[in-house]
Amino acid sequence: MKNPFSYSNIVTGDNFCNRQKEQEDLLDFIRSSQNVLLYSHRRTGKSSLIQQVFLNIEQQSLEIAILYVDLYGTTSEKDFILRVFQQLNRLESNTDKLLKLLKSSMDRFSFQISIDPATNLPAISPTVKSSDETVLLKNLMELLEKFSRKRQIVIALDEFQEVAKYANAASFEKQLRSYIQHQPNICYIFSGSQQHLLTAMFQSQDRAFYQQAASYPLPAIKSKHFIPWLTDLFKKGALDIDQSHIETIVQRLDSQPMYIQLFCFYLWQELQNKAWTDQTLEKIERHMIDQKHLEYQILWDSLSINQKKTLKLILLNAGKNLFSAGNLTDANIKTASIVTRCLKSLSEKEIIVKNGKYIIQDLFFRKWIHLSV
Repeated sequence: MKNPFSYSNIVTGDNFCNRQKEQEDLLDFIRSSQNVLLYSHRRTGKSSLIQQVFLNIEQQSLEIAILYVDLYGTTSEKDFILRVFQQLNRLESNTDKLLKLLKSSMDRFSFQISIDPATNLPAISPTVKSSDETVLLKNLMELLEKFSRKRQIVIALDEFQEVAKYANAASFEKQLRSYIQHQPNICYIFSGSQQHLLTAMFQSQDRAFYQQAASYPLPAIKSKHFIPWLTDLFKKGALDIDQSHIETIVQRLDSQPMYIQLFCFYLWQELQNKAWTDQTLEKIERHMIDQKHLEYQILWDSLSINQKKTLKLILLNAGKNLFSAGNLTDANIKTASIVTRCLKSLSEKEIIVKNGKYIIQDLFFRKWIHLSV
């Protein structure tokens, strides 16, 4: 049996772990054409969840068209528009028909056909000048609304917080909202992992998307779901691993889907030739940390001395009581105001998050700091 664990790609089907309730909730939003804000920390599997729901829609032959648009790396309105255009073949698979429709709807623009490297399917993109972006966005959103008159559409805008970083973000957000609010047959899933940016976009009264989507924070997958899923996959591969070992893996890896997938990928390979021993867990975990050593070293070197001290302060005190005089002294930090500034900057860099207490987001960066500095 092929190694079923995948840590570098979006996973669906048998390789996707549970989230049954979340799948049902998202499908309810989609059926009702209600916009939803889906957010979570990194490595919790939100993109895989979206793709699993989309797979369910296809397998159940529901009359709902799906568009998944990954906005990561976009830096401008033009990039946003082009990313959406590249997915229009999901609404009309016949390239000739789609091209004819685009030309009739947008007669002032020319188009070029290329092959999408992700799907290996034809993708159509307009030739865009900066002065054309407003008109092109209007034409694009009107075209989506026209498609939605024939059948429902769900559009996932993944890593939507990138929009907030565009040079003309405020103006662009207002334009988007003006079209989206007049598309009653389209569900938009706004998803992302930079919670401080998404919160500002959807909960600040002076922002265009204020209360324009139902908030849906994605929780961690519970151990009770991970354990039977992992047990079943190892059994299918006829690999000998006790349930107690699986429970230990899930606990040590904080139920983080990406790292569990990565750990079990290596464990699957290890158990092909060797039985589990008391050293197996430590061996694989250390290998994973060593693989990321250079990445973490570069990140650590980019931080100020006070930011480094603040990270150590978080680790020494499990993210709590960071401003007590004794804890500040132990971390060699002079004043609480220094910690306040560092917590803000580390949060903006997505190195830490606050969830009742301060946590270093990347589990293995935490482990690396313990071992290396």
